[in-house]
Amino acid sequence: MPDVKRQALLPKGEENGLAAIARELITDPKRYRAIIAIVDCRRVEVDQDSGMELATIRLRRAEVVLHEDLPAAERLIRRALEFRTGQSVLPLELEDEIAQTFAEMEEPDSADEPGGDEPKGDEA
Repeated sequence: MPDVKRQALLPKGEENGLAAIARELITDPKRYRAIIAIVDCRRVEVDQDSGMELATIRLRRAEVVLHEDLPAAERLIRRALEFRTGQSVLPLELEDEIAQTFAEMEEPDSADEPGGDEPKGDEA
């Protein structure tokens, strides 16, 4: 069965929305963040001994999920996992793990949120 290489190149420039949280990642590296990404395949390698195919992904665009969108992101993760595993009801421990992961994504200070340093509306 083919596998996917876990190390991926980040997009450059405007396509890399993760740059907006670089400081936050440095100051609180263990806190989970939800992102949404678009990927394609950069290359495919074949292990000559096993015949296993390994795809290396390339992130074409990555954006941080806004705090107010976390409930929707959690639902999307659950739906995708249920579809992939064929289980309409996930095991309780997996349900708990997903719920806990999203619960730990605390609401950041407004200055930590992507674009949080920019003046809003008539503050400019």
